[in-house]
Amino acid sequence: MKIRSRYAMTGLILAAAFVAASTSARAAEYTIKWGLVTRGDMQHKYGEKLNEVLQKATNGRVEVKTFPGGQLGSPAAILEGVQLGTIEGYAIPADFYTGADPRFGLFSIPFLFRDTKHANKTLADPELNAYILSMAESKGLVGVGIRVAAESMYFGAKKPLKTLADFKGTKLRVNATPAERARMAALGATAVPMGLQEMITSLQNGVIDGTMSGISIYTNFNLQSVGKTLLETDDTLLIAFVCLSKAWLDKLPPDLAKTIVDEARKLQPWAEQTAVDEGIELRAKWRAAGGEFVRLPADDLAELNKRLKPIGADITKDNPVLKAFYDKIQTTAAKY
Repeated sequence: MKIRSRYAMTGLILAAAFVAASTSARAAEYTIKWGLVTRGDMQHKYGEKLNEVLQKATNGRVEVKTFPGGQLGSPAAILEGVQLGTIEGYAIPADFYTGADPRFGLFSIPFLFRDTKHANKTLADPELNAYILSMAESKGLVGVGIRVAAESMYFGAKKPLKTLADFKGTKLRVNATPAERARMAALGATAVPMGLQEMITSLQNGVIDGTMSGISIYTNFNLQSVGKTLLETDDTLLIAFVCLSKAWLDKLPPDLAKTIVDEARKLQPWAEQTAVDEGIELRAKWRAAGGEFVRLPADDLAELNKRLKPIGADITKDNPVLKAFYDKIQTTAAKY
């Protein structure tokens, strides 16, 4: 009887292993390569969470494989891959999509929103949310998420940035949108467009003096090794746009494509809260590693507001498409 029991148990184990193997095989039927240049942040975690929900929603037919830290190439290369359908998914601040649609560059306008909470409420507005998620479909990008990824902070490598005077004559890395260039000019700094990996090396070598990024970049890429001070001015938010490849989705069975898009869009509130929780955690890590957070003196803060608040109107006034989108954001934001 004991021998028979052992055989029965072995049979059950083998059967379970067969089922698991079959599920794993089904998971490879469709694969979403999730492209990122960051790592360890909400955008990274979004890919992992999407894999979890899609495995369940599609009964194992779809899996998501996440490639952080620029493994799939530069931001421009990943964007091109998504448009062509060779890369299925992408998450990065909206600035990086300006090559596909210049309207994405407006999310780097200073003081576009009061704060993170206000921004997320505005971006969750049903009409505005649907508009933003669909506005680049003609360029091959099916939006599935638009939420604040982080509050931006200024960082000086060899010389900390603590006052407005500290910005004068510095070379600061930007993502190359008109709003960012205008902001740096208003601060008395030179804007230097540069990718993330190049930025880290350039900070270490003194090619640039600093950058404006989110806390995940400073902490997860160990920038404590080149500087300890983060200047908070609350002027600009880093807003992530998350998308899937239309070229790839169009090749899928329509019902499966709809399920993927619907499930991905349902994660917007999750992404919002994950980014907030992440900010708290990473701020603590920065302090634990000897870092500090500083704010401008009151007079400097008033001057900062005076210099930066006109930028939105200035960079959109001569372009009807940009102005219409800027007005749409402002009108929606006024509701909250």
